[in-house]
Amino acid sequence: MKSTSSKTAAQVSREEIFQAIGYAALKARAGYLAPGTVIVIGSFDLVVAEDEAGDGIMVQAIVQKKQIETLALAKLGELDAAVSGWTDQEKAQWMASFFVELREVLRKWQGIEMRQGPGENLTLQKSVNM
Repeated sequence: MKSTSSKTAAQVSREEIFQAIGYAALKARAGYLAPGTVIVIGSFDLVVAEDEAGDGIMVQAIVQKKQIETLALAKLGELDAAVSGWTDQEKAQWMASFFVELREVLRKWQGIEMRQGPGENLTLQKSVNM
């Protein structure tokens, strides 16, 4: 399971939402955009916000967790046709492993932090260094 979750995380990390966050961070840095500014890239609305420490800014997007799960299952189906025979418990275990892998891939390779919430959503954020 670990191998497929790693490969799937790498593929999902290349999806449009993650590219949009990187591009929005560049726009925010180049335009010296103030917190509260909304950047629209494709179908995504990204917000410039202050970081938790209050000494910098970041770009944030809130996406439905279900949207990322759907992407993951589609990519997984391309990698491993046997997934169609998995039980709900096997899918849940795989999905938990996938999100751990995705979080690490995004942090390590794209500088994007992913955290749970609000609610059934995921918050994606990338620091804007100025």
